[in-house]
Amino acid sequence: MKMFLATFFSSLHKSVLLNRIFSALDKVIAFINKNVAVFGLLLGVIIVAVNVFLRTLSSWYPEIGSITWGEEVARYCFIWSALFGAAYGFRKGIHISVMILVEKFPSMIAKICILVSYMCCIIYLGFMCYASIDVCYLNYTLGVSSESFHDIPLWYFLLCLPIAFLGATYRVIEKFYEVLWMDKTTLTKSLQDEFIHDSTVKE
Repeated sequence: MKMFLATFFSSLHKSVLLNRIFSALDKVIAFINKNVAVFGLLLGVIIVAVNVFLRTLSSWYPEIGSITWGEEVARYCFIWSALFGAAYGFRKGIHISVMILVEKFPSMIAKICILVSYMCCIIYLGFMCYASIDVCYLNYTLGVSSESFHDIPLWYFLLCLPIAFLGATYRVIEKFYEVLWMDKTTLTKSLQDEFIHDSTVKE
């Protein structure tokens, strides 16, 4: 049974079709995460800058007011940008991690520690994804509307929560799978090299 499972998972791991599917999925998720993070931040900064400019003008020309919906929209832009940027960070491996202690462990123990840390992240992010879906559903059932756009349900803006956490969960599962197949003797060096590469190479 053990030999059968090992052969089965090994054949899946080497499958050209599956690798192409996951490679395409990887690019799609990365494209969404990166662009939402960039354009969300850009739009939020523009709205805030315009509002500050208009408020400055209003001190001389009282008839000119600031954008009434600007504060709320900018807030959601920054939230979307932060969450999708964090999800993208899991792919690039740029979240803070301390490998000094793990490097001192025997290779097998170091690999187990890294896998356990990824598993803890998967459990946490999976729970946050579930909780955020619950938050969206609660706002949907209560019929809560946006503060500025009274005709738009609030849960539209909150969709970033489950989407971002789902993307982050997938990313950590992806890293868990990669580490699972890595050679334990070169694992820490491989992760460090990957971190340096992903931090310097721009996509």
